[in-house]
Amino acid sequence: MVKIKIDGLEYDVNEKKNLIDAAKDVGVDIPYFCYHPALTVVGMCRMCLIEIEGVPKLQAACNTPVKEGLSIITQSDRVKEGRAGTMEFLLANHPLDCPVCDKAGECRLQDNAFGSGSGKSRFEFEKRNIPQEEIGTNLIINHNRCIVCYRCVRFEEEKVGESNLGLFERGYHSIIGLAKNEPINHNYQGALADICPVGALLNHETLFKSRVWWYKTHDSVCHGCSTGCNVHANVRDNKMYRYMVKENFDQEMFFLCDKGRFDLDWMNENRLLSYFENGQESVSNDVFSKLGREWNDANSIAILGGAHETNESLSTIKSLFNSQDKIIWEARVSDPQYKETEQVDFLLTKDYHPNTRGAVDIGITTSTGVNGIIKDFNSKKIDLLFIIKEEIPEGIDSSRMNNVVMMDTNLSNKISKVGYAVPIQIFAEQGGSFTNKNGLKQEFEKGMKPVQGLLSSSEFFQKILDHAKLAKEALVHGNN
Repeated sequence: MVKIKIDGLEYDVNEKKNLIDAAKDVGVDIPYFCYHPALTVVGMCRMCLIEIEGVPKLQAACNTPVKEGLSIITQSDRVKEGRAGTMEFLLANHPLDCPVCDKAGECRLQDNAFGSGSGKSRFEFEKRNIPQEEIGTNLIINHNRCIVCYRCVRFEEEKVGESNLGLFERGYHSIIGLAKNEPINHNYQGALADICPVGALLNHETLFKSRVWWYKTHDSVCHGCSTGCNVHANVRDNKMYRYMVKENFDQEMFFLCDKGRFDLDWMNENRLLSYFENGQESVSNDVFSKLGREWNDANSIAILGGAHETNESLSTIKSLFNSQDKIIWEARVSDPQYKETEQVDFLLTKDYHPNTRGAVDIGITTSTGVNGIIKDFNSKKIDLLFIIKEEIPEGIDSSRMNNVVMMDTNLSNKISKVGYAVPIQIFAEQGGSFTNKNGLKQEFEKGMKPVQGLLSSSEFFQKILDHAKLAKEALVHGNN
């Protein structure tokens, strides 16, 4: 930590941070466009102008190193005039289409225009008008809104490792466009739209879906893989609409891949909300009564899966089984879960489960793994098999499918193949925590309200044990 002065007041700040972030930590906001904490500093937008004591000209805060004794001024008349001039140039050609722009309500251009703009424009000529383009499989560019901050170009080159975008022409004619003939097709088109400070880059997936002020926002963790990126979950009318990045400086989390960002429809549609027996819709009490009796009759019971469940739910289920010595539970059902973390790209891992590490830390593993359980189930050493939100493993004897209980969140053809299919809550309907690939336990909030009567996985097992106890008591009384 070092001591610096901001507008005459002394603060202790982190010298390893950029001046913009260091100032923000102590409650001083310096406006900017092109700066991003995870990208190289280029100082292109000239929005973060400040005065430095002893330096005659205005300087860009993003380019100013934090060091002991630094003294800056962020609110002088010169600074305000410089920022207002920057805003006037940026708004000269920017269309006044905020009412129809998807970025409205979370647009840095809107914020800085209100905070640093002059309120009127001296630009009297016709604004330039360049047609909108499809530049990706899920990406649109509106050239008229672009302020040439260069964030998108830097992100692709520095993080994705591709150079699909470039800056073309000069001066008044400058535009960001495709540098290749092929459209962008990587896993970070959502991130490109996300880091754009204005509404120039937009995704088809979320275009015109909702205004941002209609969302209820909850802190959450991405469910797409074992990285555990921090997100803001945007919910409206009890439906999950969007994931947006929640920046985490301590863990250097600033981006989100498309796999996690756009994998949301299953939370809202095609939900499994009924109980099924042998492919036919049934009543919950009948299913629980039968499962309670089968639980008592079984000499050995196996559970597969659980790495999509919260740490809290897994811990509760495990504690329920403390007195049950006939339970075998393996959370790892795919090859990547048994290996050291393998990356698909700089964020996405090959393990598409958000809580494998949490399940392993809790102790939900076996020495023989999933293959050993399948083998024992096929040889009838295991009488009853529960599968928690996973595909039916390959190799299971089809003649024993009546002994399989599928716990899931969505309707699928699996329901017709198993003895029982039961609905459970999704993680966003519970809240709790996931443990990511590095062993970091991260809490998330409940964002959606479950349908009345829909149980979590831990509540489901508790109810089975309750029915098993009732069945045992009924049997004792019947014999007496």
